[in-house]
Amino acid sequence: MKITVIIPTYNEGENIKILIPQLFDVFKDFKSYEFSILVVDGNSKDTTVKQVRTLMKDHKNLFLIEEESKSGLGSAYIKGFEYCMSKLKSDYVVEMDADLQHSPNDLSKMLNEIKNNYDLIIGSRYVAGGSIPKQWNLRRKFISFFGSFFARAVLRIFKIKDFTSGFKITKVKGVLDKIDFTKVKSKGFAYKIDLLTRMYDMGIKIIEVPIAFGLRDRGTSKMEQKNFNDSLKVVLGFAVERNKNFIKFLIVGFGGLFIDYFVFSFSFFVLHILDYTKFISGFSAMIFTFTMNNFFSFKDRKKTKLSEFVPYASLYILSSSIPIFVGQQIIDFTRSIFGKDLVAINVAFFVGIFIGLVWNYTVYSKIIWRKRL
Repeated sequence: MKITVIIPTYNEGENIKILIPQLFDVFKDFKSYEFSILVVDGNSKDTTVKQVRTLMKDHKNLFLIEEESKSGLGSAYIKGFEYCMSKLKSDYVVEMDADLQHSPNDLSKMLNEIKNNYDLIIGSRYVAGGSIPKQWNLRRKFISFFGSFFARAVLRIFKIKDFTSGFKITKVKGVLDKIDFTKVKSKGFAYKIDLLTRMYDMGIKIIEVPIAFGLRDRGTSKMEQKNFNDSLKVVLGFAVERNKNFIKFLIVGFGGLFIDYFVFSFSFFVLHILDYTKFISGFSAMIFTFTMNNFFSFKDRKKTKLSEFVPYASLYILSSSIPIFVGQQIIDFTRSIFGKDLVAINVAFFVGIFIGLVWNYTVYSKIIWRKRL
């Protein structure tokens, strides 16, 4: 089995000459694996390339890619991934920083999980046993933890604790080779969030291994200044993609809300129809929303055959009637207390709308227009 450690560098001459020999010492404990190291250098201005070339004389399994200019962390890794797959025929690739904040000792723990057939092994700072430097100030600790938490919360991926870890082992076949790198949203730091989201959505087997994230004690930080904006852009981009059906559902819902509210207000306040007003407006909106949801919100799963259309339309009417009934009960209860008070009646109306929103999207997406496997 071939395993390649990819190390992106930029002005890491002081660190790389220490890290590479340490990695080769770790490799000695895993004699059943065939290891290599690939350094992807972003046109360093110090001795990084010189140090790597010197080490290459003693290690035939040490490789170097030199970029013409610094293209970003994500871009460097993508070049490394492609080289590992096309040239080195790697079975697993390791992502690891050059600044010694990722310990080779922790790599040993992560390598031990390969035998358990995990597709992605994450070196995690935020699971039990993991840690970040005590010397970090409160601001940096907050940014590190909150950044990972924000991505998890927005993307609803709570199983993974360290979403921005840069220390990972990924299986090539069936995982890395299934990713279209041209669609990766970031060439910088946020590539981590991008790839992790894509891999998670594949339904692969993932484990987090606790690591002690170290303190950089030599060299200068390579952190890019636009990391926050980059990460925010990637997270929100995926949030839209992963929830595009819900966003379309909301658009249709606003159209249905307009019809519902117009019919309701006209019937209640103009025609003075006090009973069953919500039923009249609700069923008017229902005809509109079913049509639009079928051909717009869930068009990738739309019902076109009569054999599907009729039973699912019936189920749609039945399920959608439930929040309409609940809404009518809320309005009737409100009217019994406040009479025809405009504010109270409108509040009751929108409470019913919110309940219907949650109920309807759940039933529509999970039952009526569920994804076909």
